[in-house]
Amino acid sequence: MEQFNLIDFCLKEKPPKCAGIQRVLGIYEMAEKYWLEATFDKSILLWHIATDLCFYSDLDRYNHQAYPNSESKLTISKLLSEYMMYILAMRHFMLPKGIGKIRFRDTCTEATNFFEKRRDIITNGSSHARQALLGVNTELDPEAIIGDRSKTVLFEGCRLAKQLKSLETELEWTNEDKWELISQVWIEMLCYAASQCGWKEHGQQLRRGGELLTHVCLLMANLGLSEQFQIKRGTPTVGIITP
Repeated sequence: MEQFNLIDFCLKEKPPKCAGIQRVLGIYEMAEKYWLEATFDKSILLWHIATDLCFYSDLDRYNHQAYPNSESKLTISKLLSEYMMYILAMRHFMLPKGIGKIRFRDTCTEATNFFEKRRDIITNGSSHARQALLGVNTELDPEAIIGDRSKTVLFEGCRLAKQLKSLETELEWTNEDKWELISQVWIEMLCYAASQCGWKEHGQQLRRGGELLTHVCLLMANLGLSEQFQIKRGTPTVGIITP
């Protein structure tokens, strides 16, 4: 499974090699705000940034003493996050039409500029860069500050990360509950992307061995699940499959 990490890319670090919802009703409001009211490419960027910040924040929090195993929700979330980011960056033609390339470019530019201004803080490693992002004041709407000409979602992603972290500090969720939510969001986005990609694009990838997205699409079609991911604006759920 290919991987692409936006923050490491903007820090000019080599991305690491591949190693390897819900508990309260409030989750519907978060999902609807950051997915169903957002375009799909924006959702990928937002959740990728938030997942990355939550992942490394938890590693620092536990002092790397219990590094997550390959089957943990935390690891699954990170792998799916970086795979979907790879699809957006390198295989954008497999995603629903949008302005993904523009959002990706503007977000990378914003992140690169942010890190360049703080080189003295982040010289000791990427963890300092992520701590700097989490330290940004996101109480104000980022779009109100930067305007609508730039399509960057960097600081919206930081805001989402803080909201996810607050599930533990304010709503008394467990760490496992939080990562169950994040992993479920990524599984649903993977399935939604797979169902929306045209067969022509899937066929082109099969000739190259096939993307995970293509294999997921074939599996869903075989099980008759594709229609369950036709997400409609205003629906209260995010397309969860129930047995």
